[in-house]
Amino acid sequence: MADSTVTDTATFHFETVGVHAGLTRSENGVRDAPSFLFNNSAHGAAIFNGTAEAFCYSRIGNPTVDVFGKRMAALEHGEAALATSSGQAAVFMTIIAVAQAGSNIVVASSVSESSVNQFKYRLPPLGITARFVDDGNINHVEQAINEHTKAVFVESVSSIDLLVSDIRALATVAHKAGVPLVVDNTAGAGGFLLRPIDHGADIVIASAAEWLSISGSNSAGIIVDSGKFDWEKNQKRFPQFFEPSPGFHGLKLWEKFGNLSFPVFARAAIMRDSGPCLNPFEAFQLLSGLETLSVRLERISSNAISLALFLEDHAAVGQVRYPGLASNPLYHVSTKYLDRNYGGALYFTMKSLNELDTAIFDKFKLVSRSGSVGGSKTVFIEGEQPEEGVRRRIYVSVGLENIKDIIADFEQALSLD
Repeated sequence: MADSTVTDTATFHFETVGVHAGLTRSENGVRDAPSFLFNNSAHGAAIFNGTAEAFCYSRIGNPTVDVFGKRMAALEHGEAALATSSGQAAVFMTIIAVAQAGSNIVVASSVSESSVNQFKYRLPPLGITARFVDDGNINHVEQAINEHTKAVFVESVSSIDLLVSDIRALATVAHKAGVPLVVDNTAGAGGFLLRPIDHGADIVIASAAEWLSISGSNSAGIIVDSGKFDWEKNQKRFPQFFEPSPGFHGLKLWEKFGNLSFPVFARAAIMRDSGPCLNPFEAFQLLSGLETLSVRLERISSNAISLALFLEDHAAVGQVRYPGLASNPLYHVSTKYLDRNYGGALYFTMKSLNELDTAIFDKFKLVSRSGSVGGSKTVFIEGEQPEEGVRRRIYVSVGLENIKDIIADFEQALSLD
């Protein structure tokens, strides 16, 4: 029996792809990819220079990590993927791969504090600036793009406001200007809840800790390229893919890799030279997580909508924000893009501004404080201390426990006793 790779996943459903994509089969069943062996010195040099395909060094590519990347590309409906050491590494590598000193990116939604810090404080010393359009207004995004813009960046579901972005509209604006739409799809749970590429996104990135891992505490990230952005039409804006590459003996990436020049550049240049690679054991754990992703997200989503409805009816609770609630100001956008379920993240505020607003944090018995979300356990995160007169947001990542136990814990914590 000849070797074959389980890559034709178009006929499989999401759950099947999550178990099988990226594996190679032979007469002995499933086997690993080739070891780091070179035929000769010329063969080794060709691999390191990007002119031959094989594994040569774990910082650039590893068999186990490669399976995880291929599986993520299949789940997100992309053409190629690159696994990284963290979600923030995925963000940073993507921006550095498309932008250079003197250029900018347009940020089209409220984004996580970590991304804000990166955009505001880490990129400017490198000569790259961010233009923030927090309200996500399409007209404002279009106005923010100029001749120096290299990408439009957005979170599929804002980690601050929990509002779903209008990806199709943003893709239209970005492509009209000749730049790719980059979507942080951490909240999309590996494509289970939302596949931005299906709606026009060009590059999808995510932190792989949240929801993809069973515990929610792994450190990993992923970059998935759709392979659809027309880099050649916009080559004046992205010369790094068309001019001779000094780090690769003058290789012109576009001539060899075409529309996949971006992920090749991100791997062979950014990953090779700066080193934020994913270690194989993390990849192994994440592959195990992907096999149960569907069933876990179904339970998590079911628990989350039940908890959101309970909170919405509670006398002590003020605002409740969850993508699946009809009271969500952009509920019509949620139903447009989230066609399976609505995920496990929500936030709420208290009606009162007195000490109850903070006292409830110490009353939970089952639910705990945590900085890691998307795992099997229900946790909450205290939002930043707001301005005077503004109610603090309490963010909740709903887990797999029995919903009756989750609600009972919230009920006693919210009580005035």
